[in-house]
Amino acid sequence: MANAERGGNLRMSRRIANNTLLLFARMFVITIVNLYAVRVVLSNLGEIDYGIFNSIAGVVLMSTFLSQTLALSIQRFYSYSIGEQRWDRLREIFSASILIVVLLSVFIIVVFESVGFWFVETKMLIPADRLFAAKWIFQFALFSFVTSLLQIPFTAAVFAHEDMGIYALFSTIDCLLRLFVAWLIGQAVFDHLIFYGGGLLLVAVFVFLLYAVTACIRYPECRYRKVSEKKTYKELLSFSGWTMYGNLSGVAMIQGSTILLNVFFGPVANAAFAVANQIYNALGTLGNTVVIAFRPAMIKSYSEKNYDNLDHLFYIHNKVLSYLMIGVSLPLIFLMPTILHWWLDEVPQESVVFSRLFVVYIFILVMSNPISTIIQATGRVKYYSLAVETITILCLPVAWLLFRLGYPSFTLFVVMIVICALAHFVRLVCLHRYYPSFSCRKYISSLAMPSLLCLLAAVIYFTRH
Repeated sequence: MANAERGGNLRMSRRIANNTLLLFARMFVITIVNLYAVRVVLSNLGEIDYGIFNSIAGVVLMSTFLSQTLALSIQRFYSYSIGEQRWDRLREIFSASILIVVLLSVFIIVVFESVGFWFVETKMLIPADRLFAAKWIFQFALFSFVTSLLQIPFTAAVFAHEDMGIYALFSTIDCLLRLFVAWLIGQAVFDHLIFYGGGLLLVAVFVFLLYAVTACIRYPECRYRKVSEKKTYKELLSFSGWTMYGNLSGVAMIQGSTILLNVFFGPVANAAFAVANQIYNALGTLGNTVVIAFRPAMIKSYSEKNYDNLDHLFYIHNKVLSYLMIGVSLPLIFLMPTILHWWLDEVPQESVVFSRLFVVYIFILVMSNPISTIIQATGRVKYYSLAVETITILCLPVAWLLFRLGYPSFTLFVVMIVICALAHFVRLVCLHRYYPSFSCRKYISSLAMPSLLCLLAAVIYFTRH
């Protein structure tokens, strides 16, 4: 029995390692392509149109907390059911999630075609001669988001089955197509901003079809049938409801910041934020590469009550994240001016300080992912979300107040960093409460202290060289 368990753990470790390598290859390609795409888009659209695009898209993307919530919820129930080997349960989850995302999509369209459209027209700082293009961008961004929402049940099936090769392939295709659209901007015979938004919508529809067709062919559970059992919907929505609160705060930190900067500082600050946001996305992609590889295995270990393996995965996950982020973040911070001038033909004002502070923020944020994975596996997300995200959601009102008092634009990032650090401490307290196997002392001695020493040594090295 012990040999069988060790064999199973070894196979799991090999699968995680293989998936991690695939995802790292994906991340490398996507990061390079995305960074180059920003250069192309900024060059072809210009600083003002680029800022308008990101601020308008930010209005719609405020709702990405809904898609992130559903994705995490569906993935969690998929992985948990696979761990329990309840194959009939998988089809129920898929069918229920299809109905939920369709109804949610209709609701989002109705809300944004009324309230969102009004906000763009009356509250955002957009040059009068670009308002027509901004309205088109709003429509394209809305339906691109709805398409990504409908894709969630199929993507969740890919993640739960740990078919990271499929995910790596399709997300790379998505990225390359977006670059192709960016390159075509200069060839467009009509408004470049409208062309770019329409092109991204077509890419979103194509990628949705790739996931939907592949999932339906590959996974038997991806066949819709009417689910009359209300318990399935209740479980999905209950878990999603509290997770939604957490994702709302995360999206508000980013997309809400875009709108806040536009209101107080205009499109030029949005352009600088958009550039810094690409650095944030690149590091977030790096961290999520590790998270995606570990999350299904951790949830399955919890559902199997294999807590020794879960503890092992938790600490390996943390160590990989911490050393990886230290190795990448510090060179970025010290070399940021050189990197931005090498990367962009024209560097928007304040991009350097925005980018450096964003690196610090994402470093802290990424380290919370292993903690959140175990909390989600337990299903006890209610008080965790209330405790952690009530702190996190304070970012925007605090930043708004400081802007009203005359503080500079980079103050936003300082607020984000302080609040994120405080939220991480609260996450550790919650993990200790809901998962008794977790030891704060072990976390500090085997992870926090070695990471701090490594960070200190790296800082000394860079300051001397």
